[in-house]
Amino acid sequence: MSETTIEWDAEATAKLGKAPIFVRKMIKGKVEKAAIAMGETTITAELMDKIKELEMK
Repeated sequence: MSETTIEWDAEATAKLGKAPIFVRKMIKGKVEKAAIAMGETTITAELMDKIKELEMK
């Protein structure tokens, strides 16, 4: 099974950094899992917002 490399742009990294420290690892994992499922390889702030919207449905 090949590993997919996920990159985080600066804006997305800053957005993640605003989350409480105790949930950052969980958020990062969920966002990366969703991004891979969507065929994305770079996490952007816009993608994070899209994933959050989809998760809340």
